[in-house]
Amino acid sequence: MSVLAHCGKGAALAALFSFCALVSCAALAQLDGIVAKPDVKVDDRWLYRRMDHRFEPPVLLYELRVSFVDAHAIHTVLSRQGKPRESDATWTPEWNGVVSVDDGVVEIKSGLLQFPLSVGREYQSLWEMRRPRAGKFHARHERKVKVAGWEEIEVPAGKFLALKVTAEGTWRRLDRPAKDWARNTVWYVPAVKRWVKTLYEDAQGKVGEELVFFVVQ
Repeated sequence: MSVLAHCGKGAALAALFSFCALVSCAALAQLDGIVAKPDVKVDDRWLYRRMDHRFEPPVLLYELRVSFVDAHAIHTVLSRQGKPRESDATWTPEWNGVVSVDDGVVEIKSGLLQFPLSVGREYQSLWEMRRPRAGKFHARHERKVKVAGWEEIEVPAGKFLALKVTAEGTWRRLDRPAKDWARNTVWYVPAVKRWVKTLYEDAQGKVGEELVFFVVQ
């Protein structure tokens, strides 16, 4: 049963899961704050509201449902609001997109999320993205990533204590001359097994998403 089709019926469950996530994350924060790679299971699912003014409509709901997972990849079924057909999105075990929600194809040199995560940790991230449906588009992203700390955040799914990860750097087009700054911010919640909010920013604007509902095992 699709969460996207029945999200209204799950409000009570969302509140319960949000409370559990808050308690679990608080316990982690009070201990050593080390967050391990998520133990993702088949049929885990998340419903997000995505805001991206590069596309029409600029705001939409989409659902991810895990269809297969092994030591090398997480495969998900993607359902988009207003589109009758499902598609696929593929990720590394650390939730770095390989075939992304917005149809980008990514070659990951070093991921934006690199587990285990702990407050104060810093590392480098590098990936290249192509958009086969946008012609010769080819961009290279470089970031310096820092695990900033625990932060309480509220999204449509509820209130959570999330581990905030910030990434500052640049993007550069490889198919034509173009380069500018870029920033990613991720609010990751261990009990959700994924982020509850993300924000991408550059000189051209912002792309964000917030968790609306989730069910995990």
